[in-house]
Amino acid sequence: MANAYDCNVIIDLEFTPVPKAVRGGTGLRQEIIEVGAVKLDPDGNVVGEFSHVVRPTLARSVSGQVRSLTGIVNGDIACARPLEEVIGALAAWIGPCRARMVTWSESDLKQIRTELDAKGIECALPHRWMDIQPLYAHFMGLGRKKVALCDAADWLGIPNDRSRAHRALYDAQITREVFDMMASGELTEHRKRVKQETRKARNASACSASIGSRCGGLADLLASLVAEEAQLAAACAS
Repeated sequence: MANAYDCNVIIDLEFTPVPKAVRGGTGLRQEIIEVGAVKLDPDGNVVGEFSHVVRPTLARSVSGQVRSLTGIVNGDIACARPLEEVIGALAAWIGPCRARMVTWSESDLKQIRTELDAKGIECALPHRWMDIQPLYAHFMGLGRKKVALCDAADWLGIPNDRSRAHRALYDAQITREVFDMMASGELTEHRKRVKQETRKARNASACSASIGSRCGGLADLLASLVAEEAQLAAACAS
């Protein structure tokens, strides 16, 4: 997965809502307030990290919910550079190499395209973007289920600190761990172990804690898989 490009850039964004009264003709419902990224070489090694808070130009402050979720406060954005400068710095940091941008969920790509267009910002970011959230669900046999990054990390046994979640660089670092498992084929092997444990769990009344400890915190995932398979079987029988 990684060798087709000179580098892969794992990127994550944080946003704050734009009050309806100040949207004007932009149509922007939210603005980017933080950009975090991790750059990988073709072998998957981390070769650099990027982290900048962004000063929004429409929203006057960070919403209370976003402050609580991210820890980003009004003083942070007041001292930050606007999006045009941060995105320019990001493009310069990525460099002229053949790069691919990797995200967890499609919302980051949609937001960056929408906001750059609304603000008339031209920037030479890579054109190739890949959202690995649906790929994760596919590899894990979850269909179109959208899995939160922290849950995916838990299920894969990737250590993650919930108190640090929803900061752009930290989320990019965790996304990089998931991406690495996909690129190395480890995720496929993990799914095989999940299926084996799921078969064992079918006849049990509940998934034991020992299953989670053996397979990297999979108890909740196994329970949901067993329930989904039971529902599917019932639907087919009817």
